[in-house]
Amino acid sequence: MPMLGSAERGVGDPLPEGSRAPVHEQVFAVARHSPAQVAVSGPGSALTYGELRQHAERLSARLCDAGCGPGARVGVVCEPSADMTVAVLGVLASGAAYVPIDITLPPARVRAVLADADVSAVVADTPGVPVVTGALDGSPGRALASPGEALTVFQVNATGRTPAGPAAYVIYTSGTTGEAKGVVVEHEQLTASTRARLSIYPGAATFLLVSPLAFDSSAAGIWGTLTSGGHLVIASADQVRDADRLVSLIAQHRVTRMLCIPSLYGRVLDAAERDGTVPLASLDVVIVAGETLPESLLRRHFAVHGDDVALVNEYGPTEATVFASYRWFSAPGPVTIGRPIPGARLYILDESRRPVAPGVEGELYIGGAGVARGYLGKPDATARAFVADPFDPDPAARMFRTGDVARWAPDGELEFLGRRDHQVKIRGHRVELGAVEEQLRLTANVKDAVALPDATGEQLIAFVTASGEISEAAVRDQLRAHLPAVMVPAVHVVPEFPLTPNGKVDRARLAEQVRAEAARAAVVSTAERPSPHTSKLAQVRAAWARVLNIEEVPVDVNFFDMGGHSLAMFRLQDALEEFTGSRPPVLALFRHTTVAEQVSYLESQGSGPAEPSQARTRAARTRRTRGGRSLTTPGAGDRAVPGDGAR
Repeated sequence: MPMLGSAERGVGDPLPEGSRAPVHEQVFAVARHSPAQVAVSGPGSALTYGELRQHAERLSARLCDAGCGPGARVGVVCEPSADMTVAVLGVLASGAAYVPIDITLPPARVRAVLADADVSAVVADTPGVPVVTGALDGSPGRALASPGEALTVFQVNATGRTPAGPAAYVIYTSGTTGEAKGVVVEHEQLTASTRARLSIYPGAATFLLVSPLAFDSSAAGIWGTLTSGGHLVIASADQVRDADRLVSLIAQHRVTRMLCIPSLYGRVLDAAERDGTVPLASLDVVIVAGETLPESLLRRHFAVHGDDVALVNEYGPTEATVFASYRWFSAPGPVTIGRPIPGARLYILDESRRPVAPGVEGELYIGGAGVARGYLGKPDATARAFVADPFDPDPAARMFRTGDVARWAPDGELEFLGRRDHQVKIRGHRVELGAVEEQLRLTANVKDAVALPDATGEQLIAFVTASGEISEAAVRDQLRAHLPAVMVPAVHVVPEFPLTPNGKVDRARLAEQVRAEAARAAVVSTAERPSPHTSKLAQVRAAWARVLNIEEVPVDVNFFDMGGHSLAMFRLQDALEEFTGSRPPVLALFRHTTVAEQVSYLESQGSGPAEPSQARTRAARTRRTRGGRSLTTPGAGDRAVPGDGAR
């Protein structure tokens, strides 16, 4: 009985009353009621609900002519735009399931996903057409004529070997082994997840969508907004790269709600604070998901916004229709992933799948209305991850094994502790990396942390980002007061973490860095800050040397060929501001990727050098006044993440 009670504590409220129709039918119902209302604003275009429905129905008819219908799957290769929403709505209206494809993937990877999904057709926008053409090269497929249409339909001869049934979408995850698996989410699960979302976030919001379609949280933003009659504001890939442009987008459309990973939200706060946070005044709710929420970011959110803007920490894997629990913060507090959403059932189980007592660690399983059907065409993987739910009265109920470690707190909330596959042995001792990372995040001025074993497996190495002045030795001293010696890592302070295409911390790249450091001594940049009279070439070279940790910087080699990556480009923006006195737009740096090109660009702007103190004093700004209280933003040393936007 005590164990049964432990299982029952994770049962969410019943799903609220509401439409059980598929999400596209709900959107069409809004269109019939409010056809002139703006539904979607994307880069360069906007659509009313009436226009959205008209375009989607036209696309649906073309797909039906191509032989698509119930049980079929249709690839969608589109940049973030209003046309993207037409594509997914049209696919669903045809009866097929949409398969979002990341437009930045190489052709071989696109080809592999399309083949694994066994699509009957592919819908592409103008930038997506060459991607699809390259992926279908040598494969049966033809483009259907589409005069005057923004979207092209490619017909493909699917084998039909794996019918999707009543699927809404199939989204591919990389998985812990690197093998891509298509998660089949049916209409029933998507509708249930959307109903739960609307009960937690009622009303018609103006929602900022920053997730690409191939990222699972896009489903939450698109369908949660359009089924409620809200306004979906879609950020372009360039805008997501540049936090200053995101802040401008929020102000332009008076966005009331946004969902993003915590690290991106930190950059949005950075950009807003550089010139005051008035552009964020329209926000009512900020939702973060996909990464562990640092307590420092939670505190910073309320320091910036006061108590007028809620922060919600969501949790939910793709296999649970991306939404299983949430914690609503109206003030700073202990970080948890909260309680189950309506219709969800959350269990903490031991290795024998028995409920554990409150406070005891176990593996998190998710049951209830949002559990996906399984992995497309992979019955063995499905059987391992989706198992019978013995705690649900429904004998057909299933639950998903997340691989996440959690425990019930005394107040009934879930504490996320990390992944099962993040447990390692150091000198014979079993160490949970999540526990080390959590303790690091509690250390003064540590913003976020990732712990990994070194190349020999004899020591831990921690990469941390800082919110102020920090000493690696001081961090270790603080850890020794809380952790056994085997759990105290060597500490490396880094400006930012590398991210995967889905925006999560790229642990594989950090592990590569650990191996590289074991193979050779780390190259430490000896570049000093050039004087104001040093040539622009020397200043830019010095900035590159600092960011890339190299001594010799060629003038004609691409930044990315020298080991740089997208987040390192944001660091380069900061370094250039320090060394040259100019802060070039980050998009300009992506377009000018050699030293020579950046020197030419900076000289064409006519900016002279400035002392770092002059360049950084702009970080301390008076922010907006809320409720009669005037507060000031933190200085540059208090920022959660280095700024990445253009001035």
